[in-house]
Parts: sequence; C-alpha cells; structure tokens
Amino acid sequence: NFINTAMISSSGAAAISAVNMVGSVNVFLVQIFVAIGLGGTVLISRAYGSGDIRRLGRLTASVIHSTLFVGTILMLLFLFLHQGVLRLLFGSAEASVMNSAKLYFVGVLLSYPAHAVIEGINGSLRGLGFTRNSLKNSLFMNGVYLLSNFVFVLYLKLGIMGLIYSLFISRLLGVLFASYSLYLHRRNYRLRKKEILKIDGQMMRYILQISLPFAAESLFFHGGKIVMQMMVVSLGTAYIAANAIAGSWVQIAEIIPSALGTSLVPIVGQSVGRGNLKDVKKLTKSFIRLGTVAIITVDALLLPFFPLAMNLFKPVPETIPVIFKMYLMAFVMHAFTWCFSFVLPSALRAVGDGKFTSKVSLLTMWIFRIGIGYIVGIWLGVGLLGIYAAMTIEWGIRGFIFYRRFISNRWMEQLELQKKTAPRKA
Repeated sequence: NFINTAMISSSGAAAISAVNMVGSVNVFLVQIFVAIGLGGTVLISRAYGSGDIRRLGRLTASVIHSTLFVGTILMLLFLFLHQGVLRLLFGSAEASVMNSAKLYFVGVLLSYPAHAVIEGINGSLRGLGFTRNSLKNSLFMNGVYLLSNFVFVLYLKLGIMGLIYSLFISRLLGVLFASYSLYLHRRNYRLRKKEILKIDGQMMRYILQISLPFAAESLFFHGGKIVMQMMVVSLGTAYIAANAIAGSWVQIAEIIPSALGTSLVPIVGQSVGRGNLKDVKKLTKSFIRLGTVAIITVDALLLPFFPLAMNLFKPVPETIPVIFKMYLMAFVMHAFTWCFSFVLPSALRAVGDGKFTSKVSLLTMWIFRIGIGYIVGIWLGVGLLGIYAAMTIEWGIRGFIFYRRFISNRWMEQLELQKKTAPRKA
C-alpha cells in the first residue's frame, strides 16, 4: 500500500485522492468477507482444539462458500450503487477526482469474488495454525500486484487503469495459488471433493452468525473512517492527498501488531477448545506486550526516513509539516494505546465476546472519532490535525474499555451461550 501510493503519486494529487477515497470504501466492504474468514478461523480452531476432527472439512468448505457468496453479493450490489455512493460520500470532490474514483471503484468491485475466496482460504488455514501458508498466499498476491503496478503504472503510465489491471491479475492468480495451498493440507482438514461442491446451508448460516460481530465491528470502525474521509474531502484535494500519505506511512508501524492480533485468534480459539482459559489470559497479555514493543521500535526506525518518504510521495509542500505532526501524534499514541485498542479485542472476539467489542467500537467511533473530530477539525477550524487527534484519542478510550472487560472475566459467560447455538455434528 505504501509503495503503490508512492507510485500512483506520479499521476498527480487527483489520482492519489481518488485512490484514497475509493480505498476507504473498499476497506469498509472487504472487511465483511475478511470477517467471515476470521469467524471461520475461530470455529476451525475450536473444533481442532476440542478434538472434533471430522467436522473440519465441512467447516472449511462452508467458510469458502460463505466468503464467495458475500463477495459476489457485494460486487453486484455496489456495481449498481457505486455512482450514487461516491456522490453521497464525496460529492464535494473535484470533477477530475470523482471521475477517476468511479473508474477505480468499478475495477475494485469486479475483483471481489476472487478476493473473497482468498480470504476464506486464508482464514481456514490460520484455524489449524498454517499461518506460513496464508502468509505465502498474501505475499504472492501482493507481490504480483506490486510487480504489475511497476509495469502498468510506472512503465506504461496507465494511471488508474494500470491499478485495475494489476488488481485483476493479482487476485485471479492469487485464487489459484491459495487453492493449491489448501489442497496440500486437504488431509489435515478432512476436506473432500463432495464437500467443496456441496452447499451446506445450515453450516453457512452458523458461520455467518458467528462472523457477524467481527463484521459489525469492522464496519463500524471503517464506516467511521469513511465519515472522517468525508470531512477531509471538504478541506480540499491537497489535504486528501496528505491524509492518504500520512496513513500509508503510519500504517507501516501497525503491520506487526496487526499480525499479532490476527494470529491471536486461532491461538485463543484452540485454547478455548481445550478448555484452558488460563492460557487465554497469559497469551493475550504476552501478545499485547510484544505488539507494544514492536510498534514503538518500528515507529522509531521510521523517524529518520521521513524526508525520503516525502521525496517519494511528492506532496504539496505546505502539507509536509502537517503530515509530520500526524506521524508524531501517532508515534505517541501507538506506544500507549494501540495494542489495547486493536490486539486485545481479537482475544475477546475469539472467546465469543464480539457483541461487546462491536458495541464499544460503535459508541467510541461515533461519539469521539466522528463527533469530537468534526467539532475540533471542522467546526473549530483546526483542520486535518484536529480530525487526526480525535482519532488517536479514541484509540485510548477503546483500549481502556476493552482492558477493563478483559480483567473482569465477564467474557467467560459468552462461551456457554455459543455452545448452545452450534449445529449438530455431521
């Protein structure tokens, strides 16, 4: 994402702004089938931890069917609605930005079914701890995407269309690569051809039910980011681009703790399957400490490279101090709040406490990130820095609430409730 943002900057601020606008909507929608993959990770890891091996093939096939179904529905729905959605969210954007955004959005939507299958397979692989294979799948898909962008964006100068071509190629090849990864582990999953070809409606409903809190929290979070993007659009194209650049730079530090949050899900799920709740507590605390060390280390390493990054992105000169202040703000809040806000809830969701994390995310997002962000950034005229400050403060509030929930042990009550809703064994 960082390198692609730098490459598309060669097509101008309008192109960066268009890609960033659509990117925020894309992340919002993609989280739905990503969440189904995570729900599959939870269920597969629990089944494995409890010794219910015979059920793995049925679960795995249904996770893939569920992600494909949801990805296809989203593609068809938003192909019909995409122009209205962009006008509603970003109607104040310049005409050149809006035209590029419409084109890019259609290209992104057409890639959804393939992307959804990849997420379903990766979620299934993580459930049994085959994270090395899901890593290879992601590296392959993003590696092809990156190399294709060098050809289509930098060499052939195709701009937005270059990104779309790269997206299609990487997702289609990614499906083949991920499917082969799962095929290699078919015996571990007791996965047979008839399960892949048969649609199990009962299991799909159960997976979607478990995945709903994952999806809801992601939708609340990324929906709030879209509203923030709407506020940023009102500041002008230069600040849309500045926000995109700052986001790409800051997110580099979040890669390792984000991965820890993802890997915590199957680890906690298997611990729950074994009935070992002491391990849930111990491992969650360890992951939070490790994530905090990692995010501080990467933030510190990024600091001396900031001028080089600005040379790559070539932002409007007057926005560079704003971008640097956003980075420093993130540096401080990363150290104290980020892992409590984003790693800890992975453990809560994995034990079945997703409804609580979703409610908290909804409230803090709209009260603090959106409400306070609008008052400070737009109404009081502080601008992009005010909006960003509200976002980082919301990290701390979310993290504090999740920590209080975790140490209260009330999340244990959700485990018994979920056992009653599980479908009967095949």
